[in-house]
Amino acid sequence: MAGSIITLADGSTMTASFRRSYPNATKAVMYSDTVYKDILSQAGCVGIRIYNAVDASGNMTNVLVGVDAKGNDLYNGKVYDYGDRTPPTIVASNPLNS
Repeated sequence: MAGSIITLADGSTMTASFRRSYPNATKAVMYSDTVYKDILSQAGCVGIRIYNAVDASGNMTNVLVGVDAKGNDLYNGKVYDYGDRTPPTIVASNPLNS
């Protein structure tokens, strides 16, 4: 299985390190459950790969694409971006973002 559960303390340390390294960058990008469901509904899709990316305005973002059982990107299928970025989206302070 790709991915593992981490502690909130580890997540907080990791996100704080990112914010220190990139103080003016996008902190996070939120995608609705519809995006994940849409990607995962593709034939042969067993997961989602999230690429780090920079948009045309120079903002850090992500590109999401489905992945098949062999680990190949389903790049001829659905590819997403345009999630809600923080900032400018306001998110209540919590251990992962402050």
